[in-house]
Amino acid sequence: MLSAEQPVLVLPELFWRKMMQSDSAKLICLACYQDRLASVCENADGYKLFEIRDHKSYPAGLLSLPSKDPMDRTSAILACGVTIFLCGAICNRTRHTLEHAGITVIPWLTGTESQVLEAFLRGGLAELAMPGVAV
Repeated sequence: MLSAEQPVLVLPELFWRKMMQSDSAKLICLACYQDRLASVCENADGYKLFEIRDHKSYPAGLLSLPSKDPMDRTSAILACGVTIFLCGAICNRTRHTLEHAGITVIPWLTGTESQVLEAFLRGGLAELAMPGVAV
């Protein structure tokens, strides 16, 4: 049985299929530390943007982080039109702010930038769940 504190990675297959079948391009953001997802979102040194279109990813830029303040970082994500945010651990306040603004947040992931993009495109993000995360 899961404890109240145990994080859970939830990306239902139905959600993923619907998202990938949509004709509109999506802008995803990876909270990275160098070439990997940052294990803690708030420690990311860059937010890398990718456009997802026709089941392929295309680099769309690097979001300069204005400061270490989580609310400044959240504002920067909201301003550039991100639809999906992929990250490691994330504080509840930041997550709820992004989700309230309509951004799908998929936390508790680990891996290199290329591993995360490839897993995202084929619906295999559960394979990249951080240790101790229930899938």
